[in-house]
Amino acid sequence: MSGWADVDAALDAAGTAFRELAHVPDERRADFLERYAARLETRADELVAAAHAETGLAVKPRLADVELPRMLDQIRQAAAAAREGTWRMAMIDTARNIRSAALGLGPVVVLPPGNFPFAYGAVTGGDFAAAIAAGNPVIAKAHPGCPTVSLIAAREAHDALRETGLPPATVQLLHGITPADGERLVADARVGATGFTGGHEAGKKLFSAATAAGRVIWVEMGSLNPVVILPGAIAERGIAIADELTASVTGSAGQFCTKPGLAFFVDDAAGQAFVEALRGKFAAVGEQVLLGPPGLARLAAGVARLRSAGARLVAGSAGDAPAPTGCRHPATLLEVSAAELIAHPDGLLVEAFGNATLLVRATSLDELARAVALVPGALGASLYLAKDGRDDAPAATVQPLLEARTGRIIENRMPTGLAVTPPMQHGGPWPSAAPPFFSAVGLPWSILRFARRLCFDGFSAARLPDCLRDEPSAGRPWRFIDHAWTRG
Repeated sequence: MSGWADVDAALDAAGTAFRELAHVPDERRADFLERYAARLETRADELVAAAHAETGLAVKPRLADVELPRMLDQIRQAAAAAREGTWRMAMIDTARNIRSAALGLGPVVVLPPGNFPFAYGAVTGGDFAAAIAAGNPVIAKAHPGCPTVSLIAAREAHDALRETGLPPATVQLLHGITPADGERLVADARVGATGFTGGHEAGKKLFSAATAAGRVIWVEMGSLNPVVILPGAIAERGIAIADELTASVTGSAGQFCTKPGLAFFVDDAAGQAFVEALRGKFAAVGEQVLLGPPGLARLAAGVARLRSAGARLVAGSAGDAPAPTGCRHPATLLEVSAAELIAHPDGLLVEAFGNATLLVRATSLDELARAVALVPGALGASLYLAKDGRDDAPAATVQPLLEARTGRIIENRMPTGLAVTPPMQHGGPWPSAAPPFFSAVGLPWSILRFARRLCFDGFSAARLPDCLRDEPSAGRPWRFIDHAWTRG
């Protein structure tokens, strides 16, 4: 565990590094990120083995074929974004000599989750890469479930910093701090911003601590990610959708922030057949290994809370408590009527993070829409409709309800699995994330979580950031000059 003296020293070192980084060209930070990615790639087998040992996630395809390549890709995308510079949104009024651009905020604290040891890792994830791209040093706290992965990566970052001539304190790793010190850290005046990914309980406490002190914080806290299956779709291909829902809820034991926690449908004959198909598919999955005892306890508590609010067990364990040994939990399918959800939303709109989901059976499309309108802010929402157009009319009613409640709406596909590409939005209305107008995925725009706009009014060219000079030295990114976007 790191005491406050360690945290205090890290903050001071990061402040010094930030002042040095302000004079480092974007090209050098890009060089560091690319060199770092190359070094991580040489340790791929070791990283995958450590991640498998520490999380229980499958080596293939999950870690080696999916998550590790995504990690390397997003670090390299951040390097390209740092070099290209469009994220700065540089603007120039030549006649008035008024210029503005996005610049780094200061030391960024990264508090990662445990379910993505690479793609969201303390010193390998999207928050880390975006913060460095913006010119900020990072103080990363290793997740207690991924200590070895974090340490291997941090050592590679240290060597990459040395090779590219950046300040050593550009990347610092802490292995454990108390919750109280965590709240003190995010509220510290020396912190430029914080990036947190994790559960609602910790996220809300950190968000409150940071905002009360006027500090910037980005939190991504998971969500219910509703799936709405319209009658035409369920009649047309209900069994196939049951396969997709089962895979989405149980993939990696459901330990995704985009796992569907609610599935709405009309309880007609096709809907009843859909439930029976799901019952068999969930039972066939059986028990799955979770990331660790805390996650197992939270999942069991979430399922117990849903059942105490009236949800009925369709598949899974009939017990309310986890097994006394191991970190296993059965794939769990619960059901409730839409009328019950409408009557008791506080008890039934509850996230059970892991391999469990709640079916919501509506007697009509109107009742389905009234239930969907109660869903809190979500990271993703899926809308399934028939391919022959018969669901177009009800979709026109349901789609606006989902759009108002999510950062990403998906047609005819489950919300798990998202591409790391510029248009991607991975954030949503409270309580899924905050602030809702930013995204954790989608470079270069995810960089803006860790930047602020600064205006230079009447400055001489020599004192301007390079991107705001009439003749910038580092290429020509898109800039808004005299009311027009140009690379000139």
